[in-house]
Amino acid sequence: MGGKYTTRILLCLLAVLSTWHEVVEGLHITKVHVPTPVAVGKGGVLECEFVDEGESIYALKWYLGLDEFYRWTPAETPQVKTFPVRGDPLAVDTGASHRGRVKVYDVTLGASGVFRCEVSAEAPDFHTESDVATMVVVDLPDEEPRIMGAGMSYQIHEDVMLTCSSLGSQPPASLAFFVNEEPADPGWLIPYPPQEDPETGLETAVLGLRFPLRPRLLQGGAVSVKCTAAIFDLYSASTEALIPADLPYHASIMEGRAAAGRGCPTAVSSVIPGAASLVLLLAH
Repeated sequence: MGGKYTTRILLCLLAVLSTWHEVVEGLHITKVHVPTPVAVGKGGVLECEFVDEGESIYALKWYLGLDEFYRWTPAETPQVKTFPVRGDPLAVDTGASHRGRVKVYDVTLGASGVFRCEVSAEAPDFHTESDVATMVVVDLPDEEPRIMGAGMSYQIHEDVMLTCSSLGSQPPASLAFFVNEEPADPGWLIPYPPQEDPETGLETAVLGLRFPLRPRLLQGGAVSVKCTAAIFDLYSASTEALIPADLPYHASIMEGRAAAGRGCPTAVSSVIPGAASLVLLLAH
């Protein structure tokens, strides 16, 4: 009795697996792709590719979150329909969209999230397959990064203190400092948390730089400092500034006199014989 019961269960399982295999082979999605990252105001093409294996397709739908915004029904006229989404996070170019390929444009930050493609077969089973992809939308800064503190001169060995900021973006920009075209020493950097605008939700990235103005850093009496800002591969900008060294006037005068004094014995001795010995005697 037990053996017959076990055999019956196995046969039922085989029948279910066989049916499931036929369904999967009949209709399945092979690719779901969305452009990412995308800048606010831009767009791209959503792609949903599928294999139907002879099954008739009832509809293909695109969702952003829980909201359907696009539907392709090959048996209806028109075949392509669009639906409004809360907040209008994107627009659909119906003339350039067909089947699972959908052209979207004028995206906003609200378009960041999970996109789902759903494909359904015709009756009687209405078999449905779905898959997802995630889009990241970026709001880029409206201007280049700013360097604060570069409008003043510093004394030799005094600490130079600068701040770089990249205003209003989402996500905040990634900042980096360069000194004389070389990456700044990590010990010179002062990280600050991004500052969020409560009205827009955009964030300002801030990075500090503090380093001693050593003579070896001077190139033509100044130090070159550059700040770069980047967001993914969509945005890259930089700002450069020269930090002049405030060299005391008397120091340059004394340096000139010292140089002249060091050259005096040689110069005089070449004209007046024995002058070098006289200079050494006077020095003592």
